[in-house]
Amino acid sequence: MRIDLLVADVDGTLVTPEKELTARTRRAVERLRGAGVKLAITSGRPPRGMAMLVGPLGIDTPIAGFNGGLLVAPDLRTVIVERTLPRAVASEVAERLERAGLDVWVYRGSEWYLRNRDAPHVAVEEATVRFAPVVVRDFEPVLDAAVKIVGVSDDFARVERCEAELRERVGEQASASRSQEYYLDVTHPDANKGSVVRDLARRLGVPLERVAAIGDMPTDVLMFAVAGLGIAMGNASAEVRRCARRVTTSNREEGFAHAVERFVLGERVPAAATLGLPPRTRACLFDLDGVLTRTASLHAAAWKQAFDELLGALARDSGAPFVPFDPVADYDRYVDGKPRNDGVRSFLEARGIVLPQGRADDPEAARTVRGVGRRKDALFVERLRRGPVERYEGSVRYVRAARDRGLRTAVVSSSKHGREVLAAAGIADLFDARVDGVVAEERHLRGKPAPDTYLAAARALSVEPDEAAVFEDALAGVEAGRAGRFGFVVGVDRAGQASALRRHGADVVVDDLAALLERPA
Repeated sequence: MRIDLLVADVDGTLVTPEKELTARTRRAVERLRGAGVKLAITSGRPPRGMAMLVGPLGIDTPIAGFNGGLLVAPDLRTVIVERTLPRAVASEVAERLERAGLDVWVYRGSEWYLRNRDAPHVAVEEATVRFAPVVVRDFEPVLDAAVKIVGVSDDFARVERCEAELRERVGEQASASRSQEYYLDVTHPDANKGSVVRDLARRLGVPLERVAAIGDMPTDVLMFAVAGLGIAMGNASAEVRRCARRVTTSNREEGFAHAVERFVLGERVPAAATLGLPPRTRACLFDLDGVLTRTASLHAAAWKQAFDELLGALARDSGAPFVPFDPVADYDRYVDGKPRNDGVRSFLEARGIVLPQGRADDPEAARTVRGVGRRKDALFVERLRRGPVERYEGSVRYVRAARDRGLRTAVVSSSKHGREVLAAAGIADLFDARVDGVVAEERHLRGKPAPDTYLAAARALSVEPDEAAVFEDALAGVEAGRAGRFGFVVGVDRAGQASALRRHGADVVVDDLAALLERPA
């Protein structure tokens, strides 16, 4: 798709959480200019609050402040379009917001008016827009030609209720929507970002199908609906991401630059293709133990000790020979990738041993399924605390490459210690979602080989199963990927079982994920 105009939101998109422009963002804008793609900015900020962006980014297109309530030339003085609230509507809105207990801000022309300079979020807003508000005792004199009225509160539920009430009361005469959980913006009904995209496209002579729009908040969704290409930031909510055609990384992870490089400038090779994945792939779902970290050996050792303690006791009682747990063959076949208690039952059934499930109030009973599982867990934690967790560096390289190309990432593990293992391995920040044994128990998700946990991870990343790739070293995990109808299943052979991984449903088998880089899908 050819893109001739990119319309970008500012806060949460173009700037970092600290409200700064990164060097990479500036370079991305230079690349846009070099490719003949125009850049325009729009924000709930007043135009004056975007002055710090004009020079560094070389903005030469109209600037849309107040979500389109005021369109000005790059000099920030020449007004092109001004959409103000009717006087009666402005009065009613201000009155209802105050009655609901929200602080009220009024924007008119180039000024910002409020009653209490020490109210919540005022200092942050002042630092953001880089000009001071005007304190007034009464709003009535400044409600004529108000462009935007904002209700502010850290009681998010109250802000949401006010939004619903104002939409019902003045919905035909004003637009009321939250630009942040604590900000309720009220503007002229045509002052929305969908109108901004239409207006800018018309003025700049660009067909809508050649416009890309990027943002992170519900107010940006209307841009996605109008533009030919809608891009959501990785820090956007799941609902916002679901409305976009593409999702980039967060504004803390150079998401704007990623989007320019990968989606707007239209590289000929799809991002996923350089990862050895189908072009449709938007997300990667990784098993933890054996794929990302070398904790499988810790699990196997813990299982061996727990099972051998039980098997030894049973052998002594019955006089039968003691046949120990095999930490390679038995681990791979019966317990790897499965929820803890399922693994206990699977192995014992293979030995012809049936144990009671065990009561929740009897966790230490050695000869119950839960008792064996808890013993294994305690042994694993003991081993985990002895030292740092080793990780597979080829896998880490691959995850970083996937994120660099704009794909979403999640960890899916049956372990109840997923958070601790990721932290110990130093890779927790590489994943947008985590579905582990704790999450599975809370949500009553079936464990692998059922696809439930992988499907939950796909939902968390707002992608369809056929848009996600599964990476697994366990046979049960590969079966889960195939059962969930995921777009691609990668088997990671750490134990010389490549043929078995293929038989259980892997599309491709590698011994190191780095082997997939630059490999055609």
